[in-house]
Amino acid sequence: MFLYALAYLAFFSIALPDSTLGVAWPPMRVDFGQPISAAGLVPPFGVAATLVATSLTGRLLARLGVGRLLAVSTLLSAAALVLTATSQNFAQFLASVVVLGLSSGAVDAALNAYAAREFGPRRINLLHASYVLGAAASPLLVTAIVQSGLGWRPAYAAIAAIQAVLGIVFLLTRGRWASDGLENHATDGRRGGRLTTARAADVALGLVAVAVQTGIESSVALWAFSYLTGVGVDPVFAGALTSGYWVAMFAGRVVLGWVAERTGPWPVLAGAVAWMLVAAGLALVGGPVAGPVAIGLFGLAAAPVYPLLTLTTAERTSVAAADTVVGFQAAASSLGAAVFPFLVGLALDRSAGAFALALIGLCGLAAVLQVALRVRRGVRTS
Repeated sequence: MFLYALAYLAFFSIALPDSTLGVAWPPMRVDFGQPISAAGLVPPFGVAATLVATSLTGRLLARLGVGRLLAVSTLLSAAALVLTATSQNFAQFLASVVVLGLSSGAVDAALNAYAAREFGPRRINLLHASYVLGAAASPLLVTAIVQSGLGWRPAYAAIAAIQAVLGIVFLLTRGRWASDGLENHATDGRRGGRLTTARAADVALGLVAVAVQTGIESSVALWAFSYLTGVGVDPVFAGALTSGYWVAMFAGRVVLGWVAERTGPWPVLAGAVAWMLVAAGLALVGGPVAGPVAIGLFGLAAAPVYPLLTLTTAERTSVAAADTVVGFQAAASSLGAAVFPFLVGLALDRSAGAFALALIGLCGLAAVLQVALRVRRGVRTS
């Protein structure tokens, strides 16, 4: 139970720096002498670093083990946040973003690999629900510190302190994270031969499915407010509904994780994708009633998909390759979260109705990929 709680706390903590920039940027950009648009330069640095870290996680796990990798990565995250808090110019801040991306990417992929082996559907959904809580709590924390007159630097320092404490706890408990599955394949990992046990088509389908899924989640999160106000929803209510999207996702992971514990992951995955298509249809209908319902339904329906795709990685590929594939899937998740919202934004520049049409296309693709995953699973088990 202690390790479960610690894993949940770790996912909560890595979400904290991920959602601080929006609130901290206005005073931060003044200190750095940057225009407001310069915030758009920050995510690519973080995403690139995260892609590197998540892609290497399989080998790092084999070399260091779960406990050491978590300890080193979390302490590195604390150091990166201290560098952020003490940055004197924009270039130093971007350097800290790179270090933070490396550390948080490693923690993300390592915990997902561990959870895929050791957790059931309910616990892996609770793990990802913890991330949602962190993403929701961070802007509140930063806002409180900035509004108190202390400025943005103490906000980052406070999050650094949380990460440092967690890193020390990981260091002290590193021996308790031993996983028979991970350890048994450590030698194979060092030889770099794990992926040879998985079919390329199975790996590729999983990567695309994860990228599309996180693209859907991130697109709704980013553009929900613009969509809702565009279909006639009052801006104050639209803002509340945008926050409510995260509440719905948290609730969905808690409730549907419990359901998946009893039914198995595949029926829940099928139902979730079906309800995402319903949500996309409601978004196309639009208006001040169907529009808000669509956003809430997206949060509930999308909630369990990424955690359950992670959980079923070994079943879809192979036990020996699972740790490496989970790392690649975490990288695909970061890429999908960066690319698809950007493409949806470009479409919105051309047409106000593009949000719903883009989501219908993405949800339709997610459904096709789910069918393909189930067919491939049947081929593997037959």
